[in-house]
Amino acid sequence: MVVTLIACFLAYQARYFRLDASSDTLLLENDPDLLYYRELSQRYGKQDTVVVTFTPVSDLLADDTLDTLTQLRDDLHAMKGVDTVTSILDVPLLFSPPIPIKDLGATVRTLTSPETDRDLARKELKDSPLYQNLLVSPDLKTTALLVNLSEDREYDRLTQQRNTLRDRQTQTPLAPKDKARLDHIKTQLRLYKDRLRAERHQDILTIRSIMDGYRAQGELFLGGVSMIADDMITFIKKDLTIFGLGILFFLILTLGIIFKRIRWIMLPLIFCSLSVLYMVGLLGWFDWEVTVISSNFISLQLIITMAIGIHLIVYFRECQVRHPKKTHRQLILETVCTKLKPCVYAALTTIAGFGSLVLCDILPVITFGWMMIAGLMVSLILTFLCFPAMLMLLPKTSAPAVKSHRFSVTTIMARFTEHYGGLIVATGVVALILSIIGISRLQVENSFIDYFKKTTEIYQGMKVIDQELGGTTPLDVIVTFPASAPSPTESSDVDTDDDLAFFDDSEETAVSKEKYWFTASKMEEVKRVQTYLDS
Repeated sequence: MVVTLIACFLAYQARYFRLDASSDTLLLENDPDLLYYRELSQRYGKQDTVVVTFTPVSDLLADDTLDTLTQLRDDLHAMKGVDTVTSILDVPLLFSPPIPIKDLGATVRTLTSPETDRDLARKELKDSPLYQNLLVSPDLKTTALLVNLSEDREYDRLTQQRNTLRDRQTQTPLAPKDKARLDHIKTQLRLYKDRLRAERHQDILTIRSIMDGYRAQGELFLGGVSMIADDMITFIKKDLTIFGLGILFFLILTLGIIFKRIRWIMLPLIFCSLSVLYMVGLLGWFDWEVTVISSNFISLQLIITMAIGIHLIVYFRECQVRHPKKTHRQLILETVCTKLKPCVYAALTTIAGFGSLVLCDILPVITFGWMMIAGLMVSLILTFLCFPAMLMLLPKTSAPAVKSHRFSVTTIMARFTEHYGGLIVATGVVALILSIIGISRLQVENSFIDYFKKTTEIYQGMKVIDQELGGTTPLDVIVTFPASAPSPTESSDVDTDDDLAFFDDSEETAVSKEKYWFTASKMEEVKRVQTYLDS
């Protein structure tokens, strides 16, 4: 009754069980790169963007292709969750034909402008460092539409407040008032994140439905960090269902083959179900979000719980054979008392193994370690509580028939070991040598695209973006100029071209000499950085 009441309570808490694939679940709070990223995000802002790649059947700059591209852009822009859409139709063309700098403010020519030369535009899109590998592929066969999704200002504000309080907490303990405020903000953020996650999932589904209407005109793929994060959640949910049903089938099949009795099939299934329910409820209660890595805990916990249950069942059946005159209660008591110590030791060694994960610096691995430690404790306690309690409520059955061990697997292996000990040792030495050679060739793989099947849109979209459009994830390089850098009015040994001279003579230089960074020397430094990166 107590176990059932706790199970009901944790089943209610399981509604707070969450899956998350955001960056918050990947990095430790005191990670210096995370702190620096937050500082830059606050300074420069950030935009949640997905990329729609379009490889038309006909020429990219043909009239029918541009009409299709225009309709696709307008349909995407009409979505409720979309802020802006940037494509080759919207970007300024400065050399199709060339526009003098003094006329830039009055005229912004795009691909759809009547005066645009299509041949010059083709050359500019292909050669421009602004558009090549970003909006168009080098061969001008694939283009990208950058879909900027709308942001929730309240969520950003709460996130900034939380990060500020967390940064203060790493330096000095927070006052009780600030600590309570931090807990309140975390609660609000969790609710906002759930709502935003649902909205973003719906946005991704809507974008894909819009893309489906244009697949006859070309090949389309969806990419971007937001799409990857949303698909990861979908994959995790699917995997949990498949693994759960698969292991359930494996449990029933294995227990049926081994024991051939309903009670020995149902009891382990009850232990496994209760242990998973308890863990899911505890994770929801303590607000532990499950990531791609830690989602495997359910499969492992089911297997470990089943192993403990089988240990108890097998020994109980042995006691029935050895002591047929003992009462039902005596058999159960002997089973529990005899198997408690070895099962505790087995659980402790496994806990120690998963406990080593807590010592690493990768947040989802640390979380996975703690989840498995808690899961093992839950499985051990529940199994040793439920096995005797439930078995006491069932009537005593006859002892299983004793079978001949003459042709059993263990007997055959024992005889082989007795007669061929030298061969076994030699084989073990050869296996050890091959293992050492294999270990020396072991490599760590961090290619994100290879984590997915080639049939998934994540793989196909990322492959197109990586090969044709410069890559899925941008890398920000921050150049910080020293305080003693030459001011705009100081002479510089660096040669300047006409464009840089134009910026040096602009009005903004005169207004803010100390803060204005667009000087010849600083631009030359930026050029050196860019040249290094290009090489």
